[in-house]
Amino acid sequence: MAGPSRFSLKLRALFWRFLSNLSYSFFDRYFSTPAPPQPSFVVSIPTTIAKVHGSIPLQFYAPHTYQQHRKLSNDAGGPSDGKLFSVVINFHGGGFTIGGPEDDARWAGAVVQKGVVLISVGYRRAPEYPFPTGIEDSVAAILWVWEHAEEYSLDKSRVIISGFSAGGNFCFTVPMRLYTELEERKKQGRPLAASLSGKLAGILAFYPSVEWTQSRAERTASNAISGIKGRIPDALFELFDHSYLYPGPLDMSSPYLSPGLAPDEMVLNALPDSIYIHTCEWDQLLVEAEKFRERLKRLGKLVTGSMTKEVVHAWDKRPSFSRGNSVRDQVYAEATAAMIEMLDKKS
Repeated sequence: MAGPSRFSLKLRALFWRFLSNLSYSFFDRYFSTPAPPQPSFVVSIPTTIAKVHGSIPLQFYAPHTYQQHRKLSNDAGGPSDGKLFSVVINFHGGGFTIGGPEDDARWAGAVVQKGVVLISVGYRRAPEYPFPTGIEDSVAAILWVWEHAEEYSLDKSRVIISGFSAGGNFCFTVPMRLYTELEERKKQGRPLAASLSGKLAGILAFYPSVEWTQSRAERTASNAISGIKGRIPDALFELFDHSYLYPGPLDMSSPYLSPGLAPDEMVLNALPDSIYIHTCEWDQLLVEAEKFRERLKRLGKLVTGSMTKEVVHAWDKRPSFSRGNSVRDQVYAEATAAMIEMLDKKS
């Protein structure tokens, strides 16, 4: 049976994007205290990997010391003291279909407090741009950061990637696609410029999807409480899946969809040694993420992180209004501590 038309998917995506922005981002930005930070500046970059060319925004969230340093450098007509800042490249969630780079502003605030720059990637979303465009846009973002690191006072040897939900999937699929891209260039005899010799120091993945070979029903059955406590309607899951997984049929075991099933060699070569994974007790993605955590450990990766009890998927994105969210603050503190450890290993 044929799925919904692309036109109807686009209309539904527009509706859910509006609703999501109103229910989460808008109320969190303007009606919750303290307010999340605004981007320090935005840079538009070309998409150099995907077949469909275009441009995407990179939202820079920067500590005050970075902004002071940039001002002094600009006033002097160039880098003033050679100081470079560590950077986290972030991929937002939203089922590859909704959401935007501003959704993770509170996470950006936690990172910035540690003196690290966060760049949130506005990759192109399905259904307008289905798999694998978002992944390839995110690969292009990493390559751009490496290439322009000196210009923006960034340390390309101290780059970490982070992401939530669909962005958590990108935390693994993007390095794998990046690894393949760099290997293909080598085989084709296309020498890599010195500017593209950056490194990923670690991964910070929040409630990621890592195994697309399972149906939504099978994912829910793997963690039955998610079917009772979970709040994402089936209509939204249908929108996500029909929008992103197009045109079919796709190999659902592909490492660019199911990184949890990627060959050992790719996992070992493409992913950094230090990985943080956060999961949610009432999430249909809990079991596959925890299974991947254990596999990564068996392969010798240093994996940290925790599971938050009695919370649903994307629990930390809900507006807290005047109540605040101490559990979210604790998890972000744990994750930024892991971030600092990853960066210290690169010192």
